[in-house]
Amino acid sequence: MGQRAAGVLIPLFSTRVGDDLGRGDILNLAPMIDFARDAGLSIIQLLPLDETAPDENSPYSAMSVLAIDPIYIAMRGVPNIGRISLARARSRVGRGRGVSRGVLRPVVLPLLERAFRSARRGRKLESDEGFAKFQDLNRDWLPEYALFRALKERFSWESWEEWPRDLAHHEPAAVETARRELAQPIAMYSWWQYLAATQWNAMRSYAHDRGVWLAGDIAFSPARESAEVWANQEMFDLTRTVGAPPDAFNQKGQRWGLPLPNWEAMRAGNFKLWETRARRAGAMFDLIRIDHVVGLYRTFSFGNDSDAEGHFSPQDRDDQIEQGERMMRALSAAAAPCAFVAEDLGSVPEWVRESLTRMNVPGYKVMRWERIGWDTPHERFVAPSAYPELSVATTGTHDTETVAEWWRELDAASREKFCSALHICDRMRPDCPRLHESSLDAIVETLYAAPSRYVILPVQDFFGWTARINRPGTINESNWTYRLPLTIERLRQNPWVAARIIKLRELARKCGRTPAA
Repeated sequence: MGQRAAGVLIPLFSTRVGDDLGRGDILNLAPMIDFARDAGLSIIQLLPLDETAPDENSPYSAMSVLAIDPIYIAMRGVPNIGRISLARARSRVGRGRGVSRGVLRPVVLPLLERAFRSARRGRKLESDEGFAKFQDLNRDWLPEYALFRALKERFSWESWEEWPRDLAHHEPAAVETARRELAQPIAMYSWWQYLAATQWNAMRSYAHDRGVWLAGDIAFSPARESAEVWANQEMFDLTRTVGAPPDAFNQKGQRWGLPLPNWEAMRAGNFKLWETRARRAGAMFDLIRIDHVVGLYRTFSFGNDSDAEGHFSPQDRDDQIEQGERMMRALSAAAAPCAFVAEDLGSVPEWVRESLTRMNVPGYKVMRWERIGWDTPHERFVAPSAYPELSVATTGTHDTETVAEWWRELDAASREKFCSALHICDRMRPDCPRLHESSLDAIVETLYAAPSRYVILPVQDFFGWTARINRPGTINESNWTYRLPLTIERLRQNPWVAARIIKLRELARKCGRTPAA
């Protein structure tokens, strides 16, 4: 997509239709695509769809960075699941606005098991050429994932490091024995991935027919308890954990719990695991956001000693540049013709952004953070009109408060500076903590008019909603459960929302960001 485009950031679990199971699923994309298209949007940016462990809610800490979480499979699209079973499932999860993974898993997975047993009894699997082709196309990751998933069930979800020694060390003889013994559950988990892929391919075709791109998100690293780490232990340094260096907000830095990539081993193997991830993402998406892109150049990590300081890997700047650019070229080749954008927020050296520019990869411009003279009397916001063409302009991310909440908490002096920098004082009221619709329009239009190639806003910021997707540093049931306030069907019937969609489409047209025919 070479032309200027506007898009919406919405996690798949946040989409909402009348007959889903309380959490967004793959088939929810069809009405979401139509909703976005009508609003003049041609990109739907999703968060990672990766499968996580039963007790993990964050999509950025995956049990597999290659497998789609089965809870995203739309049950209404699965063979051998009838209306009565679906009605019972809906009654079990309830009809609340947001349903957690912990509530949905014990409802959805038994339905998928039943569907698999029915397909197996009817000998439909053996004759399903599509399933056979899917397994062949994904042979570089699917067998190890399905085996890992089956072993996790066998050992009651205990850490793979506690499994019998030969299995824990991924010794070939033990792996092959387990593969024979667990042939049936391996086939089931593989079939679930086939169901997810079948539904996904249908939605991607639906999007393409309407001139809409689906954008994905490659999380930085799989979790320690993941199929990819277990099957590729030599590619990770399990004595160290990835994080962020100390700063003004975290004097000891941040520990994310992700294993440190063994960059020397990965370079020696031509980044095979990363290329597999990129090839998989390129087969699913039209645009890919690379999470924590600076980590591909240099990764900050800590050892087991909680008092010891962390360090970067690699440590030499020239090595960092060489590694990052080699990685980016490898990912681009593997995912072609898919395009990339880079999440380059936080403490990112300027030379990383210069490197991304050389490779024609857009970085992010989060409006509220684009300032000159931070924490000085001369601090001022940067007008979006000054953003480079090679950028993604936005009001916020999945980790920030919504623009309406941000505006409310901003002091009056900062609001005044913001309006002056964007030259919209005549359209906003800095003295008012409430972000009125006309003020929201002024912000959206200013971003739309920016030179930035892409403008992608969180769905809440198009409508002035305040509910958040995630609050970093907190663990509670409200994180990663946000859903639209109404089903998409009911949103369309709401007079205010319908008028808002027309207004957004007009803003996109006015600023040259209308979807292609």
